[in-house]
Amino acid sequence: MDNKIKMIILFLLVPAMALGSSCTTEKPFRKNTYVMGTMAAISIYGISEERADSIAGIAFHELHRLEQMMSTWNPDSDISRLNSSAGSLSAPLPRELLDLIEISKQFSSLTSGVFDITSRPLSRLWGFQEGSDSIPSAESIKRVGRRVGFEKISIQGSSVILPAGTEIDLAGIAKGYGVDRCADILRENGVRSALIDLGGNIFALGSPPGKRGWVVGIRNPVETDSIIGYMILRDEATASSGNYENYIERDGKKYGHIIDPREGEPVSGPIRGVTVIAPTATAADALSTSLFVLGPEEGISLCRSISLSNPPDSLPYIAETAREGYLRRTGNYADAVFVTLQNRIIEYHFTGVLEGKVFLEEE
Repeated sequence: MDNKIKMIILFLLVPAMALGSSCTTEKPFRKNTYVMGTMAAISIYGISEERADSIAGIAFHELHRLEQMMSTWNPDSDISRLNSSAGSLSAPLPRELLDLIEISKQFSSLTSGVFDITSRPLSRLWGFQEGSDSIPSAESIKRVGRRVGFEKISIQGSSVILPAGTEIDLAGIAKGYGVDRCADILRENGVRSALIDLGGNIFALGSPPGKRGWVVGIRNPVETDSIIGYMILRDEATASSGNYENYIERDGKKYGHIIDPREGEPVSGPIRGVTVIAPTATAADALSTSLFVLGPEEGISLCRSISLSNPPDSLPYIAETAREGYLRRTGNYADAVFVTLQNRIIEYHFTGVLEGKVFLEEE
């Protein structure tokens, strides 16, 4: 098969799928847990099983702690209490929650509001979070849409003010943030080779012995229970967004769960999925959501606007990770592949060169 064709087969990452192998007989230590509504898995090379088990346990404890802080499904979480206080100054919030809200606002600014953690009222309106079971009217979409907008979030010291009716949901970035916290914990404890996978939000730390990177499975976009290829990652993160798993059906039509805050409606059209490689799992998570909403043309333009010579200095988190991470090695802050389906024809759209990182299984 032509190499160019092989390069364009990248699609949605398979959750918890890491197909690593080594030229040594050493096997990684693996540990799993269920957290943030999905499976988490950590694979570690290079240290004793006892120590790996202890470090992975510490990382998982951190994920569960963050879930207790950031879950909108838990009425006692900090984020739920913040939403309940909308219209007044919230109680002091944990530093991590404030940091992630601020980082989210930076990605909102970068994407001109396409990434927006205040879109929860629209998701509820469409029935994705215990809401209606019918298609909302244009009038109700417009009315609820007035509560949405990242610029409505005001951070004051250790507290936040939200207008009445505005709610925050960190589902589009919290898993990536959790993966990055796990990576920090592993590094702090001397781990140099590990793969962290939280429901397809992945960070590859170093590489397995004798290999140039971690091997991650790529899901078939048509037969979603099969693998069509793999990608190789080292000291970088990846995440995917798509509309073929989490959706609702109304009047015989499927509506995906990703809302375009500009329109107040689920994303429609030919876009089927996007996979992102970025310096951090936080960035990969936020950008995969954003780029899915933007689609290939706008998404590729956004990615290409973040260059080594022009990092967004007004957005501290993005600027810092751009200088230290993937951008420094590749010239791009993030690379992405968009998959569209129109008239039964699948097309692939790229932001960068992925040769040597993406491979199709031999047929």
